[in-house]
Amino acid sequence: MSNKSVLIVEDTPINLKMVRVIMQRAGFDVRTATSAEEALEVLRHFRPRVVLTDIQLPGIDGLALTKHLKSSPDTRDIIVLALTAFAMKSDKQRALEAGCDGYITKPIDTRTFPDLIRQFIGATDDAASISESASTRDAAPFDFSLDNLKQSFIANGMQQSERFVNSLNTDFNYAEVQSEAHRWAGAAGQIGYVEIAECARQLEALLHQRGTDSLTLVRKTLMRLVQLFSGAREAAGPVRP
Repeated sequence: MSNKSVLIVEDTPINLKMVRVIMQRAGFDVRTATSAEEALEVLRHFRPRVVLTDIQLPGIDGLALTKHLKSSPDTRDIIVLALTAFAMKSDKQRALEAGCDGYITKPIDTRTFPDLIRQFIGATDDAASISESASTRDAAPFDFSLDNLKQSFIANGMQQSERFVNSLNTDFNYAEVQSEAHRWAGAAGQIGYVEIAECARQLEALLHQRGTDSLTLVRKTLMRLVQLFSGAREAAGPVRP
């Protein structure tokens, strides 16, 4: 097990790609998975020092994955760090109770994220790691091009938000919309769409309440998201080759 090996478990493409590139640039050996089931398959052949997992995943969620890892003698020593785009008051406690060794709220700081992971694995006591950490902090701002991912995020957001609005009086699925709002909040915050991120967080909180009196606010918030996605599409312009 290498101190510089990481498995990222994340179902949002923007977040997955960004964290992977950040960690690889910092010298980590990185594997990725988009679900807990895929992560367990990867772990059959790859033993990371750290697992970074989103709390909300399709199928088995990140907390159930953590419990599974911590209950097995083969994987209990892996450091598991929970990632989430929107922290309910009980989320941190739930993560710790599930066995997570730490809790990180998205959007992450791309400059300091590798150093934060090193702190969790104790690598800052090593002279070589300290030197590498310093060079990372002094590096130029993260300049990974996200143009195509932004376009995809905006297009998907418009399509989904409009579909959700149209389903309010028919077959509105609270769980599906809450899960999508969580993904929007994390991805939008990471790529600079602050208003979309905040509006998505508000929607997730409303859907978490599930009160019948919140439906009017849910509709209003969804309509606002449609407007924000539309405005982002107009402002984005064509994708550079």
